[in-house]
Amino acid sequence: MTSTDDRIATDGGLTQDGLFERVAHLQNAMHRLGADVIRLQTQLTELAAAPEPEQDEEGKAPTFIFNMTRDAYKGALAELVNWVNDFLVPVYVGSGEDLHADRGGGRAPWCPMWWEHHEAVGRLHALRLAYEELADTRLSGPSGPAVWHRDHLDPALERLRSPNGPFAACSATMGHRARTRSESA
Repeated sequence: MTSTDDRIATDGGLTQDGLFERVAHLQNAMHRLGADVIRLQTQLTELAAAPEPEQDEEGKAPTFIFNMTRDAYKGALAELVNWVNDFLVPVYVGSGEDLHADRGGGRAPWCPMWWEHHEAVGRLHALRLAYEELADTRLSGPSGPAVWHRDHLDPALERLRSPNGPFAACSATMGHRARTRSESA
């Protein structure tokens, strides 16, 4: 007999009442297990129906630009230049005088050759990856774009144009100027 069988057995051996109790106990356990199976099947169905995270052509999540091969980096940088110059700058940075004026806020001008600043490339690529994830409300929900603005766009633009940011050495009249080691933040 197993240890379970020992619990049913009495000093006088197995009784009919003891067997009925045991059968009732096992039936209750089976019902609980059946309910657990149904719950797990429902969860599995919900997981299978959930949208998968956006992935690139090879089925992998996008790679951060500094982790790419040289050829992949060149292609990603070209795409990033288009995204920044065609979307980000006109919509969020401004054009003409907005690029150069700090409007009294102590901000550095937007560098017209921003891709020459490695920090800017990294921050703007991260910003674009976050945009691709959060701008699609089917994946991120209705608050995704607001999260992108608050958590990604605003801090990135503040850092890039801050007095200690990568564009601090650039000027409105002279344009891009590489920062020296002593100027680094």
